[in-house]
Amino acid sequence: MHSEYTIDELARAADTTVRSVRVYHERGLLPSPEVRGRIGYYGTDHLERLHTISRLLSRGMKLNGIRELLEAWDRGDGLADVLGVSDAPAEREPIAAQDKPNSDDPLADLPDYVKQALAGSSDPLDAYRVTNPRCGDLAARLMDSGVPDTTAFQVVERLRSDCNGIADRYATEVFYCLAGQAYERSPRETKDRARLETDLAIARLILTRAASELIDQAFERHAELPSRPEGNVR
Repeated sequence: MHSEYTIDELARAADTTVRSVRVYHERGLLPSPEVRGRIGYYGTDHLERLHTISRLLSRGMKLNGIRELLEAWDRGDGLADVLGVSDAPAEREPIAAQDKPNSDDPLADLPDYVKQALAGSSDPLDAYRVTNPRCGDLAARLMDSGVPDTTAFQVVERLRSDCNGIADRYATEVFYCLAGQAYERSPRETKDRARLETDLAIARLILTRAASELIDQAFERHAELPSRPEGNVR
């Protein structure tokens, strides 16, 4: 195996095109080559990265999602940070304690950034617009239906908390079984790390799709109207 490649050689070795290599570089998925004279030289890390990108694309991931995953990995983020889950499930409060309202402070169970948005912004939905636009849409629709701002945000934050709880309960186990276990048994070389990147992304995609399917089915059941008695049908 070569230790360095020109862009043409790299594209051939990765079974892709020069145009694709340039696109990945422009989109931030591939690090810059070492330039000597007027020629850029790529190394084995670039080749492994291209293989990782190809595997992720073949599994249906988009370039933006791949870039976010690889950027987190390159920063040295831990597994939990890369996957967007907590390192370990936090000790959960009893349900009664979680649901008990605080009559003294209606904002007590909202995160600080939402409190600040409610207190200091003419548009409290700014708290969600960048990081969680669909949560912002839910809150906006609740408020449009007459729900007070604070109550609308409380609903969204309870939903967020429950989703975080699902991730805390299942992510570590599933990701370890589908990705971490094989990496532990490997020599942990560059190619093994690249394979781990791919396996983690695939595991995340599979688990997210499964959870989305189940949640969609659960909400569908709650949205069903009861059947009318035959005599009342008009």
